[in-house]
Amino acid sequence: MDDYLGLSRRDVGAGLATAGSAYVAAALLALFDLLSNSGSRGNPVATVGIIVMPILALTVATVVWRVTMPDEPNPRYGAIAGAFSGGISVLIFTTLIGITAVLTGAAISWIAVIVGFGLLYTLPFIVPIAATVGYGYELYLTNRQN
Repeated sequence: MDDYLGLSRRDVGAGLATAGSAYVAAALLALFDLLSNSGSRGNPVATVGIIVMPILALTVATVVWRVTMPDEPNPRYGAIAGAFSGGISVLIFTTLIGITAVLTGAAISWIAVIVGFGLLYTLPFIVPIAATVGYGYELYLTNRQN
């Protein structure tokens, strides 16, 4: 099963590593949101993120690794691919939240706040985590080959 549907273990492994880090990051953001609201229920978007973000990250990172990565593991490329995967995952998630808001009849200004704040609030947090995971994953593969 080294090449199933055009995907290698390396591609899927990168997706799984990124999904795990996305779950931890989404859970930390939801916990931070819950604690900052001092006892209220918290933001439902943060709660939905715990479910949706790992799935998005798995899919995006697998595709990014499949399409962009060279055959030989390279930690620098892993960091770049990880940061790109994290950024694209957050962009897709905020876009889905915006589309959901449009379908529920929210005002356009409210949608802009949701999407804009979501991007500004989470990107500086997610991109370094995803870059570190991508670097670490490729470093692990490099060391495993030697």
